[in-house]
Amino acid sequence: MASDEDYASFLDKANEDPSAGTAKSQDKGKVELKAVDTDVPAPLTKATKDAFYVSDADEPFEPVALKFSGKTLPTEVTFAKLVHHPNPEDTEVSIMDIGEWDPRGEYKALVDATRNASKGSDVRVYRIAGEGARVEYWVVGIQGGRLVGVKALAVES
Repeated sequence: MASDEDYASFLDKANEDPSAGTAKSQDKGKVELKAVDTDVPAPLTKATKDAFYVSDADEPFEPVALKFSGKTLPTEVTFAKLVHHPNPEDTEVSIMDIGEWDPRGEYKALVDATRNASKGSDVRVYRIAGEGARVEYWVVGIQGGRLVGVKALAVES
């Protein structure tokens, strides 16, 4: 029969990280874009709770609140710079109308929350192509010196 110390040692060894001491590969294709650098409006926090974008990978919506001094929605390149894309000049960004992005009205509550947070300003969808089949959709409007809305990752195969 093993002593308590031997058993504790066995458990410690069993709970060690199996990849400790090995080289870890970097996920080179993954780009983490900035979505928040100012206070998130309450309607967006409430709307994104338990809301998912349905695609090959059902991903949660996240609130967006970025400082923005423009009076109109940004151009594709300006938007890529605003979200800190590492290659804003060469990334594939397109601007879509709400009806084009959500033809069946599945995300009406999120669009309404964005309109509410942006005090009724024009709301557009920015589609940023990622690695492979990954795409990010950003539904945003302008409110008081910031860009507010929601975003979600989609996997489209």
